[in-house]
Amino acid sequence: MKIQRLFLVAAVVLAAHGASPGDDTAASFDARLDPEQRILQALNRLTFGARPGDVEEVRKLGVEKWIDLQLHPERIAENPALAEKLKPLETIRMDSAEILKQYYPQFPPGFVRPTPLNELLPGEAYRKLFNGAAEERRAAILALDPEKRLQVMAMIPPNLVECFPDLQKEQADARKKMQEERQMQMRLLRPPLNDLLDPPQVRIARQGTPAERAALFASLDPAKLKQVAAALPETALAGEPGLRRMAAMMRAPQQVVLEDLQEARVFRAIYSNRQLEEVLTDFWLNHFNIFEGKGQTRAVLTSFERDAIRPNVMGKFKDLLLATARHPAMLYYLDNWESMAADVFDVGPFAPGPGAFGGPRLFARQAHGLNENYGRELMELHTLGVNGGYTQDDVIAVARCFTGWTIRQPNQKPEFVFASFMHDPDEKTVLGHKIPAGGGEQDGLEVIDILAHHPATARFISTKLARRFVADDPPPALVDRMARAFTRTDGDLRAVLAVMFASREFFSQGAWQSKIRSPLEMVAGAVRALDADSTDTFTLVGRIGEMGEPLYGKEAPSGYKDNASAWLSTAGVMARMGFAEALANGRMPGVTVDWSRFAGMDAEAMARALLHRDLSRNARAALEEGLKGPQATPARLAGLILSSPEFQRR
Repeated sequence: MKIQRLFLVAAVVLAAHGASPGDDTAASFDARLDPEQRILQALNRLTFGARPGDVEEVRKLGVEKWIDLQLHPERIAENPALAEKLKPLETIRMDSAEILKQYYPQFPPGFVRPTPLNELLPGEAYRKLFNGAAEERRAAILALDPEKRLQVMAMIPPNLVECFPDLQKEQADARKKMQEERQMQMRLLRPPLNDLLDPPQVRIARQGTPAERAALFASLDPAKLKQVAAALPETALAGEPGLRRMAAMMRAPQQVVLEDLQEARVFRAIYSNRQLEEVLTDFWLNHFNIFEGKGQTRAVLTSFERDAIRPNVMGKFKDLLLATARHPAMLYYLDNWESMAADVFDVGPFAPGPGAFGGPRLFARQAHGLNENYGRELMELHTLGVNGGYTQDDVIAVARCFTGWTIRQPNQKPEFVFASFMHDPDEKTVLGHKIPAGGGEQDGLEVIDILAHHPATARFISTKLARRFVADDPPPALVDRMARAFTRTDGDLRAVLAVMFASREFFSQGAWQSKIRSPLEMVAGAVRALDADSTDTFTLVGRIGEMGEPLYGKEAPSGYKDNASAWLSTAGVMARMGFAEALANGRMPGVTVDWSRFAGMDAEAMARALLHRDLSRNARAALEEGLKGPQATPARLAGLILSSPEFQRR
C-alpha cells in the first residue's frame, strides 16, 4: 500500500535524524508546553499510552496531582479487570520451589521413568560392573536375564565394554532398540495430528474459522482434545489460552512459566491503573536485565520480577540493588553462584598430591574459581556506568568480595545463601576503600553500600531515568539536579522521579514527542488507544518479539537500548506496520475492538481520538493519499494512524 511506503520512509528518516520533531537544543528545553500538551506529555511518559477518558481525568485532577498519585501507586485502586486477566496465569503467584516441582519434571509428562541401574542390579553385581576387573564385568553382564541385560546394556557407559567386541555390538543394538521403544512411547503419548483426526478435521484444526474450530474441539473427548492440542503448533492455538496451556504442559511444561510471565507483563501494561509502576518495572527489568534462556534462570525469573524488582521500583536504590544481587536469578545469570576463592580445595584430602604426578584433584570439575562477571556488570551496568572511574583491579576486588554469595538447593528450592567456605577472606580494596580481612558476607554488603552512595552512580541512574522519560540526549542541567536529589535523599528513587517530573525540561518543547515507543509501548499503547479488549496476550507477545524486543529475551546483560535508533530499523518499522494493520483488521487472536465508538468519524476525528491531538501537515497529506480508492472504514483509518510516525512518537 502506498501509505505504508510513505510512513516507512518517514519513520526511517526519524531514526536517521532523531525522534524529536523540533530543535533538540538547550533553548528548546526552556520552551514550555501549553496546558493541553502538558496533559499529553504526562500521559505519554508515565503510562503505556492514553486510554479513552484519560485526558479528561488528568485535566479534572490537575497534572501535578495526577503525577503525585502515580508516584504513590498504593493510593490507586487497581483495575478489577486485571485480576481476572491474570488469574489463569498461575505460575506468576508461585515461588520458585513450586515452579521447579510442577513445571520442571525430570521426564516428559506421561513418560515411563527408566529404572536406575542401582535398582536394576543387586549390590554385588553393581559393584562388579563398575569396580571389578574386566572379566568380572563380563561375567556380571552375562549372568543377567535377557530383559534386564537389555536394559543394563543400553544404560551403562561404553567404556565398561570397550575390551569386548561382542558386548560392544550388543550394547549398540540394545541402545538402538531402547531408542526405538522410547520413540514409540512418545508417539503413543503424543500422536501426530493425522493419527488423531480425519483430513477435513485436520484442515479445520489448523485453518478453520473460530466457530468451526470451537465446534470441532467441543466434539472431542477430553483425552483426545489434549492430544490434539499437543499436536498443533502454538500459533494455531492463539486466542485459545486454555488449550494452549494444556498442550504446553504435555510438550514442554517449563515453557508455560515463561509464557505466563510474558503474557502477564502485557496484561499489566494494558490494564493496570498503576501505570507508572508498570513503566518503572519495565525500566528496572531492563536495567537489571536477565536472559531467560541461560541455564536455570527461567525457573526463577518469576520471583525476580515479583520479589526483587516490583517492590523496589520507587524505593531506595540501595534496597533494589541488594535485592537483585542476592536473587538466584542474578546469581545464575552472571555466574556468581559458582564464584569462589581460587584456593578453596587446596586443603586437607582435597588438595592435589605432590609433584607432577600428584593425585587427582577431587571436585575439580565443580570448582570454577573466581568469576568476574557480576563484579564487572555490577559497576558497568548497574551502578557507576562504563565511565564511572573503576579499574580492572576494582573488578577483581569486587568479585572477591562476592565470593560465597551463592544458591542453596539450586534444583529444588533455590534461595540465597552465603557459603563461607567459598569466600575469599583476605583484605580487598574497592574504589580506594579498604575492606578488612575476615569480613565474610559483610564484604559484599559493604560493596553494595559503596556503590549505592557513589557520585557516579547518582549521575548514571539519573541519566538513564532522564533518557527514558525526557529525551534520548537528556539536558545535563536536569541530570545534575536529579543526581543531587539522589545523593541528598540516600538514593530515594521516588524523590528523584519527582524532581524530574516537576522540571521545566520534562514539560518542554525539547522533550515533546522526542521519544520513540519501544515495541512493548507500541503494542500496549495501540490496544489502549483503541480501548480494545484482550482475553489472550500470546499473539501480542509474539508481535513485540517480531518488532525486536522479545520479553526476557535479551541475551546481553546490557538490556535493550533506550533510544530511537534501537527501534527504527527497516525490519522493525515494517513489523510495526504489520501489527497495526492486523490489529485494526481483526487478525489479532484474543483481541477485539468495538468499532461502534468510531462510527461516523473522518480522518481528523479519528486522529484526535487515537492521538489526542491534531495531525501534522505531513501526516494529514499522507493519510489523504493513502485513503484514495477504497472506502475509509474506521478500521482502515485506525490502521493507518497507528502505523504512522505520529503514533510512534510519545
